[in-house]
Amino acid sequence: LRDGVLDGEYAPALSIKDSLAFGLDVFNYFLCTLASNISVRKSQSQALVLVALHRSPSFYIELLKRSIDYASFRILDCYSDPLGWNSLITNVTDIHKMFSSIYNLGKGVVGQGKVRFSVAIDSVSTLLRHTSLPSVAALINNLRSSEQVSCVFWSVHSDLHDLKVIASLEYLSTMVASIKPDSWSLVRQNCNRGNIESRLKRRNGRVKVINEEFYLDQSSIKFVTHDLLPKVQFNLKLSEKEREDREKVVLPFEHQENVKATQIYDGRRSPSGGKGEIHYIRDSDEEQLDSDEDPDDDLDI
Repeated sequence: LRDGVLDGEYAPALSIKDSLAFGLDVFNYFLCTLASNISVRKSQSQALVLVALHRSPSFYIELLKRSIDYASFRILDCYSDPLGWNSLITNVTDIHKMFSSIYNLGKGVVGQGKVRFSVAIDSVSTLLRHTSLPSVAALINNLRSSEQVSCVFWSVHSDLHDLKVIASLEYLSTMVASIKPDSWSLVRQNCNRGNIESRLKRRNGRVKVINEEFYLDQSSIKFVTHDLLPKVQFNLKLSEKEREDREKVVLPFEHQENVKATQIYDGRRSPSGGKGEIHYIRDSDEEQLDSDEDPDDDLDI
């Protein structure tokens, strides 16, 4: 999501698929991470447009107040009046008008040109309550093919829909993050831990699968870091001081003198002139020589 889209391609799309109570907390984690990257200019996109369907805009303003400047952040409020009874702008049943609202909000921040913005939809499940699957698919495709959209991501409750709905959303995605309960959490009846299985479709057609374990700590997601080194009694890692000392070591093939420039030995170069010599001293006169043959006639034995 941070790297964005290449010229001539559709914008990357992430589908966060969950069946747990804290699935939206994982969505908020992705949202805050992308907002932080936008704020420090580490993302291709320069703005973020959030379509709020499941939670109020005030919740997201409070959530992102430390991650992103409000000048780079816009919210399309589809939570307060989703059917457009008071304002036809937020009528979620009209997908074409909804797309225009999202695009105009993003373009209002980044302006014209090649500057891009990201789009986040907090709950496609809520959107599917008011409109059909083909309409939602058309909205996502229009966003991905837009010139100024860098990436699109959304969350969906997989246990609320048919398999064909989830399969269609996965087909539209370049990345799928499936949130699954942890096996030990089910045994202990503890619902604050889970696993994220991420599938990334690469441009060469290969699929990369990443499994990560996480837990919920005061409404924030924390990932568990596993040490892949074997459990032994001695330390296999270097401390910070040991790393600094290692970098200061002068290797034998380097000439670190003030007068001479640094020279690195190249084993491909042939030695200049002369023949090689091997000096062999036997332990006793009874010991036989290993070999006195010199097929290349380039040694003095």
